[in-house]
Amino acid sequence: MRPLDGVRVLDLSQLWAAPGCAMYLADQGADVVKVEPLTGDEARYTLTSPPIRDGQSRSYLIVGRNKRGMAIDLRTAGGQAIVHRLIPQFDVVVVNFRLGAAERLKLDYETLRQLNRRLIYVHVTAYGWHGPYAQRPGYDLIVQSLNGLLSRRRMPDGTPIPSPVWAADCSAPMFLAYAVALALLMRERTGEGQQIRTSLLGAALAMQSVDAVRVVVPESEAEDTTDYLRQATYAPYRCGDGAWLIIIVIPNRQWERLCLALGIDYLSADPRFDTPLKRARESATLHELLAGIFETRARDEWLSILEEHEVPVAPVLERDQIFDHQQFRANGLFVDVDDPWAGPTTMMAAPFELGGAEPPVYRPAPQVGQHTREILREAGFPEEEIDDLLRQKVILAPTSESGPQEDPLIRPSR
Repeated sequence: MRPLDGVRVLDLSQLWAAPGCAMYLADQGADVVKVEPLTGDEARYTLTSPPIRDGQSRSYLIVGRNKRGMAIDLRTAGGQAIVHRLIPQFDVVVVNFRLGAAERLKLDYETLRQLNRRLIYVHVTAYGWHGPYAQRPGYDLIVQSLNGLLSRRRMPDGTPIPSPVWAADCSAPMFLAYAVALALLMRERTGEGQQIRTSLLGAALAMQSVDAVRVVVPESEAEDTTDYLRQATYAPYRCGDGAWLIIIVIPNRQWERLCLALGIDYLSADPRFDTPLKRARESATLHELLAGIFETRARDEWLSILEEHEVPVAPVLERDQIFDHQQFRANGLFVDVDDPWAGPTTMMAAPFELGGAEPPVYRPAPQVGQHTREILREAGFPEEEIDDLLRQKVILAPTSESGPQEDPLIRPSR
């Protein structure tokens, strides 16, 4: 048994954040039905890395995994009527409509709640429900720009460096899945569903929780110009073979071990560097000293020496190197799937284990409309009505479809 076996989720959302929530729920056993426009989810064509077959996004292979797929034109009265008929059979609905769109489509919480009072309605927006940005379209990097993340790394001329990590799009799904679990627990106690609301702006802010703290600084300390993001002891260093490693040295005991490992143990008690604050403020001097030392040996030599002295260190790996790294593989952090469309595919596995539950299984992301007919049959739609909806272009379904029982289901090895 998996934790969410028996829970049904209707995913009406697009792109990454909200569909990512449904992915995490599907990983733990929920029956997630993904509803796309007849042309497909925008995520299929939004590229975060080189495309695969037919110019489509490889990222959709993960955000669509473990779901069954339908294609419905929700702009039509017929499409809205299909969703209304499905709602009583579902526990959770996930949407990311812009403000006002759900009401226009008759897919808002109040409308759907009348059809199923136990319904948990998850609504994600870019900026929240109030304020001057509420009606604006939003994407991860725009949100990062607004909430201060983008300004934290800059070129020498001050140009902000775009983040290679989608902080909002990848964190919001985790917060949402957590919120859904809480709402399901509350429903067990009260018998009632509820609406869950969050924003990309809020998720990206939460990713800065340790730094999103402002205090009144005494005037005597306001002159501190130290760049705490670029400390010499929180830094990457180039080694003699051109490869890079990174060290993190915080308390004095780690500083003493680093000095011993590098053969500069006489500096461990140097009054310029004998506290974390002094090391931060003297980072320019310290970085130049350490950089010269690391250039004297190859990276693997330094890794061995630093690990022997229990200094926190790691190689700076390229993205493609992580898929085969023994640390990831030993902990089951990747799963290999023979995707019927993309071929052999490696993707992130569920990032946690539940000791009393079966590990997740993996079903490849569906093609557009792959399970439309199957799901409508399960909901009691007669074949004649399904054919009529196809003729009216309210839905899309391939002429021959393989049901989920025919999809390869893969369990990761732990």
